[in-house]
Amino acid sequence: MKLINLKFVVILLLPLLSMGQFKTISVQDTTDFILNAGNASVLQKSRELLTKAEHQQFIEEFNKKFAKDFDDEWQYAQLMNKNVDDWEMDLYDRRLKQADFFKTYPQKTQLSPDFQKWVENQIRWNYWHQLLAYSIIRSNKDTKLTRVVSLPSVMTEALDPSKVNDETALTSEAYRNFLPFFVTYFNSKSNGFQKYGSGANAAEQAASNVQGVTDKATIAQQYLKGDVLDYTLTKLLYDNCGRLTPTAAKYWIGQVKSDKYQAVLNEHCKETLTRIEVVETKKKEEKPKNRAESGNLPLLTDMKGNKFSFADFKGKVIYVDFWASWCGPCRQQFPFSKQMHDGLSDKEKKKIVFLYISIDEDLDAWKNAVQQLKLDNGENGHSIPAAQKYQVNSIPRYMIIDKNGNIVNPDAPRPSDPSALELLKKLMNEV
Repeated sequence: MKLINLKFVVILLLPLLSMGQFKTISVQDTTDFILNAGNASVLQKSRELLTKAEHQQFIEEFNKKFAKDFDDEWQYAQLMNKNVDDWEMDLYDRRLKQADFFKTYPQKTQLSPDFQKWVENQIRWNYWHQLLAYSIIRSNKDTKLTRVVSLPSVMTEALDPSKVNDETALTSEAYRNFLPFFVTYFNSKSNGFQKYGSGANAAEQAASNVQGVTDKATIAQQYLKGDVLDYTLTKLLYDNCGRLTPTAAKYWIGQVKSDKYQAVLNEHCKETLTRIEVVETKKKEEKPKNRAESGNLPLLTDMKGNKFSFADFKGKVIYVDFWASWCGPCRQQFPFSKQMHDGLSDKEKKKIVFLYISIDEDLDAWKNAVQQLKLDNGENGHSIPAAQKYQVNSIPRYMIIDKNGNIVNPDAPRPSDPSALELLKKLMNEV
């Protein structure tokens, strides 16, 4: 039997509590990241919710009626045997019964406001978690499907993604369980519910894996913030770091603000992260001795395997864009880059070069992305050493180089920032 999901805090309080219902805590409960990473404010709030006898009494009585409603494994098994309409109606009916039990609970006035809010969160987010789970669980189970099972829009119209972020709800396990399904479902929705394809080879499959994780993380950044975003990114990366390239893993771990969460990820993803050192060392060892660099400028490789450097564009302003195929924020900026380029006059286009430099470890993933994204409004190059030289620790990253080859702005505005075009035009018009 599974409880109403007070699990992650109950473990801390086992020495203090002797109620029989707490004896069913499973080993899996200890993997909750808020517990393990030591989010002090959440843990303290959870302790306060549990210490009152009135709260414990409510949980015991609630569990007698609704324990299975919050047993995720049991619910996941049930959804495989129902059509979507029956599943949603069943969920809705159980949600109403839970809410009615809470509303008419005789001793409700003895429950603290925070505890009442916690119960409301449990009921609300358990419903949304298990509704979205219908789509994701069934889609993952059936590998023959080329599309993710989409829910009728009428079922999800009440779930406003812009209102999902709620740091006060992090004490609710139902809310925390909901978050990964939320980013997965809404990412699928943004992709037209197309599944990420199985690559024809290992390189293509790796690129598809990275893109899937990246797109979900980007959705999380779009709708979540603060502790909720940190928790969600940590959960997503913890479960999927083996599907990432070393560079992608390093980048996304860097997007997590909490040092404690980062420590959890750095330890758990150690095998993936250490591959960065192996790849970079190998690239340095394989560097041909007969390469003639222009001064101390790093060499770049074009789509055909030819070498070039910034010096080849002397006399022109260079707008450098460091990116990678797996970087969602990078992709979001490309339409703005194209808009900037298309808005220039023919005369101005002769004075500037839009230079896209990929730091992908997989050259095929880079080349495929260039073609898919139609990055044909500039020059394309690949160079991890260039990113290292200019201390590119996160992407997207932009640089502006003047006509004389001088870096005038090592951390330039993004294409979506109107000031970027102003800076470029100013440099283009300088004699």
